[in-house]
Amino acid sequence: MSEVFRIIGKNLVQFWDEVFSFATGLQRIILMKRFYFPIILTVLIFFSCKIDTGIEPTQSGFRGTVHFINDWPEQTDQVIVVAATKFPPATITDIILGDPLPLGVDSASYQIFNPPAEFAAVGVVWKEKDQPWDVTNIIGIYFPTDNKFSPGVVKIKNRKTVVDSIDIVADLSKAKLKVESTIAGKLHVNGPWPDDATSVLVIASQSFPPAGLLDVAFGQPIPAKFDSTQSYNLSVQPGKYKLIGCLILQSNSPLGLESLKGIYFKRPTDFFPGVVTVPTDTSKITNIDITINF
Repeated sequence: MSEVFRIIGKNLVQFWDEVFSFATGLQRIILMKRFYFPIILTVLIFFSCKIDTGIEPTQSGFRGTVHFINDWPEQTDQVIVVAATKFPPATITDIILGDPLPLGVDSASYQIFNPPAEFAAVGVVWKEKDQPWDVTNIIGIYFPTDNKFSPGVVKIKNRKTVVDSIDIVADLSKAKLKVESTIAGKLHVNGPWPDDATSVLVIASQSFPPAGLLDVAFGQPIPAKFDSTQSYNLSVQPGKYKLIGCLILQSNSPLGLESLKGIYFKRPTDFFPGVVTVPTDTSKITNIDITINF
C-alpha cells in the first residue's frame, strides 16, 4: 500500500512541475495555494492516521474482590494485591504490584492492568508500619479449587482481555510482625538430585498436616544441587511448630505436598515430626537438622 502511494505522489509531483514550468510568478502562487496545499494536507492527514504512537493505555489485566477475615492488626500500614510469574517468586522481577487497598474494611474490589502474561499465583501481601515490604508476608492467595496447596493460574490472553472474578480470601490473622526469632540448622542430602530441581524452601507450620499454603512459613529459596550439607536460617513467629521440613522446587512439577522431601525428626526412629517451640520474638533455635531424601 505504501508503494502505491509513493508512485502516485511521484507522478503528481512530476505533473505539477510541468504545469509550473509554463506559469508566471503570480500564477505559481495561485497554483500552489489551490493544488499543492490540499495534496500536502491530505498526505499529512493520511499518515497521521496510520502512525502508531505506542502510548495507548494498557487495557488488559485482571480484577476481583478481596474478602478480609479476622481483625485488622493495629500495626497495619498497607495491603496490596500482587501477582507472580513464578511461585514462589525468586526475585522482585517475578512480581507485579497493584494499588494499595482500603484498610479496615470487610472487602475491597481491585483491578490490575498488565500486558498479556501468565501468572503462577495472585495473592494479598500485608505490610507492617515502619517496616519495608516483604513479599513473603502473604495473607491470602487466589485458589479456584478446594486444593489450598495449588494457587490458581491467571492467564491474560491478549491486550483486550480482562480476567474477571479473581477473588481472594485474606486472613488477617496470618499477618507476620517483624521479629528476631529464628530456627536454624543444616540440610543433609541423601541420594542424587532430580535433574529439574531448581531450589529448596525450608518451611515451618504450627499445624500438622498443614491445611494449605497459608499455614506455612517459607524461607528464602536456596539454590538446589548443593553438596551434601547446607546451612539454613528461617525467620518465624513465636509459637509451637509441629512441622519443619524442605520443599524441593522442580521446573517440571507443580508445587504441592509431594514436593516435601525432608522433615525434621528429633530421632531417626520417630514416626511423627519433631515439635519445635519458639518461646519469644527474639529466640534463636538451633541444631534443627533435616535430611532430604531422594
